[in-house]
Amino acid sequence: MFQCQFCSNIFVTKKILNHHQLKVKYCIKIQQAKEQAKEQAKEQAKEQAKEQAKEQAKEQAKEQAKEQAKEQAKEEAKERKDAAEIALKEKTSELTCQFCGKQCKTKYILNNHQTQAKYCLKIQESKNSEIISSLVTCKFCQKKFSTGNFNRHDSTCKKKFEFLINEKTQENISLKIEKERDEKEITTMKIEKEKEISLIYKATAERALATIDEIARQPTYQKNSTRNIQNNLMISSLTPLDLSQARVDSIIDEKYTKNDFYEGQKGAAHLIHKHILTDSKGKPQIVCTDTERGTFHHIDLNGEHVVDYKNVHLINRVHLPLKRKAGKFAAEECVKNPDAFKEITMNESSIRELESKPSLFNRTLAQLTGKNCVRPLSVQSVPNINLSITEELLFENAKFLTIDHIRRGPEGYADYALSYPLYDRFLIDEDYYNSVSKTSILRYIGNNDIIITDHGGKILTSMIINSLRERNRTLKEENSSGDMIFPDLDDLSFQEEFIELIINNI
Repeated sequence: MFQCQFCSNIFVTKKILNHHQLKVKYCIKIQQAKEQAKEQAKEQAKEQAKEQAKEQAKEQAKEQAKEQAKEQAKEEAKERKDAAEIALKEKTSELTCQFCGKQCKTKYILNNHQTQAKYCLKIQESKNSEIISSLVTCKFCQKKFSTGNFNRHDSTCKKKFEFLINEKTQENISLKIEKERDEKEITTMKIEKEKEISLIYKATAERALATIDEIARQPTYQKNSTRNIQNNLMISSLTPLDLSQARVDSIIDEKYTKNDFYEGQKGAAHLIHKHILTDSKGKPQIVCTDTERGTFHHIDLNGEHVVDYKNVHLINRVHLPLKRKAGKFAAEECVKNPDAFKEITMNESSIRELESKPSLFNRTLAQLTGKNCVRPLSVQSVPNINLSITEELLFENAKFLTIDHIRRGPEGYADYALSYPLYDRFLIDEDYYNSVSKTSILRYIGNNDIIITDHGGKILTSMIINSLRERNRTLKEENSSGDMIFPDLDDLSFQEEFIELIINNI
């Protein structure tokens, strides 16, 4: 039995086996496939051999490169070492003093040595070196320094300070002598000025007496004449008032305190009356003759009679320093006392708006200086003028409410009320501003000349709000297309803030 080595079939004779291997197609295909597989195996073996050869060549190249790199690194290290030795030798020679041979670690130390070491400087002087000739000599202590060291020495030289102190002492002595001479001249000028002013007083008094005599001869106008005589006498007795800006600034900066600040315009008025409008003998230098019109009088340094309506001239002098000092106090108090923020900002605002809203300021000054004037503060003294606050009056004045008032909220409404229907209509006693009840009680004349005591201003608030409803509605319709926000007049918080502003700004 014979088995085919390609397809594993078994045959009886070898002849049949040979015929099978030569003629049978599937066996021939198997033979061909095996031949191809052998050829492929040979090819793969050849490829593997080539790859192995390439890898070996690469490894050999790497080894050669490593060897070359090591050799090169050795050579570079040797070169660096040689260069370092050369540099060290050069550096050593550079850091050696060329005069005394001292070895230094840095150029900075070498430079300090050559410009400061005494024994080295002596050697340089003997050799006339350039370094010694470039040094700077201190003109006070005669020591020599390099430029940089001299600048440091110049700020600490003791002999220089002694010289400057002596020089300053001499200068102070000269200034003191000049100051004494100037003070003597000023004293002389003051004496002469006082003599001139006394002559002016005398002439004014004579004119006043002549006026009194002339008016006394006119019995038909006895009431008015008496008032004019009274005013002229008060004015003629005034001493000259110095309202120079320097004097006003210095007094306010020194005397205006936080207690005055917390009193708002009233505190400012008291301060100015006490320290600016009163002379050294306690005699007033300003008088109010008509509180309704706000007519104030004073005599300037030239002896001229000045009529200051609404205290415009006085306020112009005191406003800026008051505003500056009040702003400083407000900033400090807002940090120290944040719970009183509303009161602080209100007082600061009243000082800031002194020029545009001086009502409380002028009223306080009128109270302090106008007790004997023609139209005093008390309402009872002017019975011929109707000062009652009625619904008719409030409705009549409602037309003066403007968009500008509304835009400012409660403050604007309060400003309208104090400027128009309530102007000069409250009953104010002489001690009103010092009264504990000042912040909660209003007194005024109502219908039938009945004096009303209004606790918290509730009655007055209700009357004013009712009088403004129609005007408020009209302005709202006229500005319906704008971005204006109109307050709710029935809002309790609005009404409380409104009446509080009224009370604090009377």
